[in-house]
Amino acid sequence: MSDTSAAAAKTVAYRHRQMTPAERWLAASSLFETARAIVESSLPGNLTLAQRRLAVARRLYGTELPEAALIAHANYSGSPGPS
Repeated sequence: MSDTSAAAAKTVAYRHRQMTPAERWLAASSLFETARAIVESSLPGNLTLAQRRLAVARRLYGTELPEAALIAHANYSGSPGPS
């Protein structure tokens, strides 16, 4: 089921095909960061970092990852990205 007209879907597909791989990656990354920010904003403010990370991971990935992986992510204390 879709609420998008065939013409609109065709236009979106055409525009995606015109994007470079880097542009598609940036668009997807931006959408993910927006989704993560929405989830973060819905969480109570008194959670620890590990609790917050676990709540976000559970909300975004649900049952797609094993619980052990979600917990390992939440408890990871390494650098958050490249230095």
